[in-house]
Amino acid sequence: MRLVHLVLTSAATPRPGAADAERVLDTLWAHLEPASGIEHIRVRPGPDRIDLGLFLRGDGPAAPTATEAERAGIARLLSRIPEWRPEPPH
Repeated sequence: MRLVHLVLTSAATPRPGAADAERVLDTLWAHLEPASGIEHIRVRPGPDRIDLGLFLRGDGPAAPTATEAERAGIARLLSRIPEWRPEPPH
C-alpha cells in the first residue's frame, strides 16, 4: 500500500474543524471510482488546513509513486471538492 499525502486549504474555511473534514471525507467516498486505486481515505483537520491521506493499492519498488491512471483518478476525485485547494504537505 502506498500513501499520497496532500494538504487541503480553503479561503472560505480558513479554520476547518472536524465537521469540515467529515464533509470532505463523505464527498470523496461518494465519488470514489474503483479504477482510481484508492483503498482508504483519511482526513484530519488542522489549524488552517485538512490533511488528506489517500492510500493506494500496491507496494514495492515497482510502484513507488502513483501511476498516471492513479494521478488522473485522484485529480477527478479532488475536482469534486472545488472549494478545497490541494497542495503537497509543508
